[in-house]
Amino acid sequence: MNIRITKTYNIGGLIGLRQNSVRNAAEKMGYKEMSLFRFPDIYDTDDDLNVRMEGITSALCPSDIVIFQHPSGESPRYDTFLYEHIKACSGTKIVAFVQEVASLRTNIEYSLQEEIDLLNRADMYIFASELLRKYYLENGLMEKPYIIQKVSDYLTDISVNRHNGKKLYLMRDADGESNPNSYADVEVITYDEYHAAEIILKLSEGGMGLICNQDETALGIYMAAGIPVIIKKGLPGEEYVTSHKIGLAASDLNDIYRNLMSLTEDSMRTYYDNVKKLQGLFTSGMYTQKLLIDTVLMVKEML
Repeated sequence: MNIRITKTYNIGGLIGLRQNSVRNAAEKMGYKEMSLFRFPDIYDTDDDLNVRMEGITSALCPSDIVIFQHPSGESPRYDTFLYEHIKACSGTKIVAFVQEVASLRTNIEYSLQEEIDLLNRADMYIFASELLRKYYLENGLMEKPYIIQKVSDYLTDISVNRHNGKKLYLMRDADGESNPNSYADVEVITYDEYHAAEIILKLSEGGMGLICNQDETALGIYMAAGIPVIIKKGLPGEEYVTSHKIGLAASDLNDIYRNLMSLTEDSMRTYYDNVKKLQGLFTSGMYTQKLLIDTVLMVKEML
């Protein structure tokens, strides 16, 4: 039995960066990549697309486990064909790693119903948050075994701990909702799969990272860069941030600025010290590796 994980190429942005991080952590444990390539499959006939899928799944063996990173960045038709070919291999199990709602993106063709139809074919789920799971269940997703990703890390060999700046940073998906003009005195950095190292080096100049929406990836990037965070109250990562004292929680932008004004040098240094204690867990991909191990154990218990 092999464990495989999907990775889409020619996509970039947040989806590509996030998939890279998970794939890299998985490969450290010996999992095998199932490579996808983003292209306009509208020009392929069904026969053409079937030939592509046969090539992608040719290495599958009976009882393999495929962890499918969703959204893949591909079309609903492409993903459906791939699911069918994976399922055609005897005993193969699909774990849908649901990282965000594809149908809310403007650069992906999915409708919500198409997402639900696809995900209902999976045997098990990993959800980036409990809120995400709740949303899908309310919209028709079947109840199946699942695991919640409690912490998102970012595997990298970059290690910088010299922080001289006092900026506020906000990670932004090029296709996301965050409007840079809404955040005065904040440096907005766009996710870029192809320049992840540069992003981490930029953040490591020092300051605090903002998490203002359900962006599970941002915490891992900030921790990899070695900077503390300010997270909006009520978001999934709030308990982790506050309990480990790697930053603070704020209710809105005014609250953020009030907290910053009251921060002393000693308090800031304490945050930096606490981040440094945990930084290695994030840069080594330990949280993701534990998540994947727990997932595989659960699948094996289902057999």
